[in-house]
Amino acid sequence: SLCAVDHGGPLAEMLAADGIHSRAYSRAGRLDIKLIVQMAKQFRADKIQLVHTHHIGQLLYGGIAGRLAGARVVHTEHDIHSLSRPRTQRLLRVLSSLVDVVTTVAQPVTEFLRDTVQIPPRKLKTIPNGVDITLYKSAVPISRTDLGWRDEDVIIGCIARLEPEKGHAVLLDAFRRIHTRLPFARLMLIGDGSEREKLQIMARQLGLNGSVRFLGVRADVPELLATCDMVALASVREGLPIAILEAMAAGRPVVATRVGSVPEVVRNEETGLLISPGDPEALAEALRTMIADSQKRQRLAAKAFEVVRACYSFDRTLEQYDSVYGTVLSKHKFSESAR
Repeated sequence: SLCAVDHGGPLAEMLAADGIHSRAYSRAGRLDIKLIVQMAKQFRADKIQLVHTHHIGQLLYGGIAGRLAGARVVHTEHDIHSLSRPRTQRLLRVLSSLVDVVTTVAQPVTEFLRDTVQIPPRKLKTIPNGVDITLYKSAVPISRTDLGWRDEDVIIGCIARLEPEKGHAVLLDAFRRIHTRLPFARLMLIGDGSEREKLQIMARQLGLNGSVRFLGVRADVPELLATCDMVALASVREGLPIAILEAMAAGRPVVATRVGSVPEVVRNEETGLLISPGDPEALAEALRTMIADSQKRQRLAAKAFEVVRACYSFDRTLEQYDSVYGTVLSKHKFSESAR
């Protein structure tokens, strides 16, 4: 089952369709003690044995509630930037005492938690994100005419929440610079968020209405990626984006910003192109290079696919989490029997 601390979202219907129970709470204020108690009672009623939290805000509620309910706790941190403040680091250090294992999605995050947050190394484990490679490699493209575009158009895709840290405004600026010289270029934005209306207004003001599509949250991401010629991510902050792994698994070349753990996967001129965040001209130039050189696109995409297959498959990620869960629960059973 899955729980949301603040509110529900579009994934709720998808989860329900797959028979996965989800529950959305409504947090009141910065520290809602009543919510912790409510979650603990629900965990106990559901006989939850293990709670897995993501990000420190969810650990504050789900982690404490899990312990109150007698469950074991596994916690995952995805990036460093959200832990930049000393006060947040102190809070995570305290809360980690409730946690059996703290996992991260990339080695730099693990090192930060060890050296700066000072979480004991024995509690830390790096488990990179993974994707279902077969699902993306075998996907059939959707019809470009369904998007109102032509078969000969070049489509740039971007999968990301429409939030400030994802850099969509920079991407639109870069795309405008491309489109003035390459009018056959198209931009497909997959995802939703608080910036949607602002970005749609920006696209209209830049005269990009017919060339940019805001597709919102979609269940056919593999097929959409198969429709793209390349993928761009202009984030100013990141951990290890699954969207990039999905693009690489789909055999699509990637242009991304040099932030977070992205350079571990997108190696410049080897598995993709890297540019500095917040630089629309550099992003535009990298995309122009990709558009102009189909052989380069094929070479980068082929190498990227090999890296994802070797290091970032979903099966590998699943096996590692399954091992963590099993270890944590077996230790719990042993300690219970010892009593």
